[in-house]
Amino acid sequence: MNLLPGHRAGLVVAVHHTGSSGPSTGAVAAAVAAAVLIVLCAAWGAARWWAYEPHWVVVARHCFAEAGLRLSATWGEFADWARIGR
Repeated sequence: MNLLPGHRAGLVVAVHHTGSSGPSTGAVAAAVAAAVLIVLCAAWGAARWWAYEPHWVVVARHCFAEAGLRLSATWGEFADWARIGR
């Protein structure tokens, strides 16, 4: 074995370089998800800005309001029944 003067034979450590210089798959997926979220928020903001309300939104709002009213009345009746039953 040829050694340079002043060098001794020793432990050789191999360094393996993965060769990956770009972003990881997780980082790309997170960036894509963030971009989709930004586009959806911008579309929602534009719809709110120009007061766009499809018919199904108006109907859904009315349905949820009525369901809440009926649920609160039912809960009130149950609370009265529970109080009387003591």
